[in-house]
Order: sequence, then structure tokens, then C-alpha cells
Amino acid sequence: MTTTGAETREELEAQLREARLLLRAILDNLPISMARFDRRGVFTFQEGKGLESIGMKPGQLLGTNVLELYADHAEGAERLRQGFAGKASHSVLDAHGVPWETWQIPVRDDRGELDGLISITLDATTVRQRESELQTKLDLIEKQQKVIRDLSTPIIEVWDKVLTLPMVGVVDSLRISEVMDNLLTAIVNKDARFAILDLTGVDAVDTQTAGYLIEMIKAIRLLGAEGIITGIRSNVAQTMIALGLDLSGVTTVGNLRAGLKLCMRRMAAEHEAASAPVK
Repeated sequence: MTTTGAETREELEAQLREARLLLRAILDNLPISMARFDRRGVFTFQEGKGLESIGMKPGQLLGTNVLELYADHAEGAERLRQGFAGKASHSVLDAHGVPWETWQIPVRDDRGELDGLISITLDATTVRQRESELQTKLDLIEKQQKVIRDLSTPIIEVWDKVLTLPMVGVVDSLRISEVMDNLLTAIVNKDARFAILDLTGVDAVDTQTAGYLIEMIKAIRLLGAEGIITGIRSNVAQTMIALGLDLSGVTTVGNLRAGLKLCMRRMAAEHEAASAPVK
């Protein structure tokens, strides 16, 4: 069966009508706008529901030069110049008080020469609002997590120059790192003589965390204070031994009460030694 020229023309016209229907449905219902500029930058087409958000009517800028219109918008003008030079781009810029996500597509004629530019622009207000709301929620979650961490590892001044850090649950590397910074700052601010790390409520430690505990004791000593570990559970002790950690230089006692008594005895002895007459 032979296809005549008339049938081919009818098929092309049908396809063109279908394309126009699709384009009109998009322009009339989605928050976008489309524009076509000739090679000089003059608007030859301007349509789309997105124009409503800036109080503009379809076709309002026909005959206007877009390069002159955005001459005072440095970034937007530069992207337009690049587009007319043949470089496609995608950007999110504020214009007319509205954030726009824009795709610029260079147009070429049948000979392949540049023949202007097509701009497809989406009103990104809703997207930006959602991003802002998501960031606000993430910031809130982060603050809540910090509060929880601070509450789960409070630094308490239980006696003059004696700080206690009761730790609870599973102590991971991130948490112990934050705790170390907070504890060392508190030792300096309180001029503490002793810092008790109470592990009674600690269920488990990982390899890196166990090493951090030893490093924390060393850091405490560098500040002129003494670190004491209390309440190590049997499973935590087994982990430390299995890791081959050297606790020979670390003072450890069975519980917090014993740790406090030890601090009080040592402080009393230091006071007596300081008060004794020099012979």
C-alpha cells in the first residue's frame, strides 16, 4: 500500500496538533513559563501559568530584549549571554522576588547555526519552602540529639574540685569524643583536681572507644588532674583485656562511692602535707 503525500501531510498535522495540545496542557496547568528569544535576544514567545506568580500576563514581554531586561542582574545576564553563545545551562536564581529553576537551551536552524534561545522556567517557591522546612527539621533533630547526649553524659561537680562523669548505655566513638572535649573544658573551668569516669551504666564499648578512655585519662593528667575509672562491668573489662589495653597506670575502683572516698582521702592527705611545718 502506497502512502500519498496528502496522507503524510495529514499525519504530520495530526502529530503537530497533538504536540500543541500537550504543550498547552503543560503551560496552562504547571507552575512553569516558556520563552523563545531570537538571536538578538528579543522575546518571540512567552507563555505559562508560572507567569501568574509575578503578576505578568502571557505575551506581555513580546518584542522586549531579554538582555536589556536583565542587564542589572549580573548572574542571570551572564547565563543568557552564554546561552546565546551556544551553551546550555541549568540554574536556580531569584528574579522578581521569586526563586526560579531555569533551563536554557540554545536553538539552531537547519544549517546548524545559532538561531536564538529557549528558556523553560519553573517556579521553585514550593520546592525551596520544602527544603527550608526539611533543613529546619534536621536542625531540630540535631539539637534534640545533642540535648539527649548531654543529658546522658552530664558532668557533675560532686565535691570541691571533684568532677564526676556518669556514662550510660552504649558508648560509641562520636559520643566519647564529644564527652572528652566537654570534660577537659570543665576541668579547666572548675580547676578540678579529680575527674571520675563512672562506667556503671555502660553496656558495651567498641575498640576505638576503649582506646579513647585511656587517651582521656592521659589528657586529664596533662591538665594537672587525676582521672579515676569506676564501675567497670565484667563484659566491658573483658573487652578491654581482649584488646590488650594497658590499664596499669589507670586508677580503677569498683563503684562511684569508692571513687569519691578515694578522692576525699587523697585530697585530705594533700592538705595535711601542705599544712605540715617545714623541718
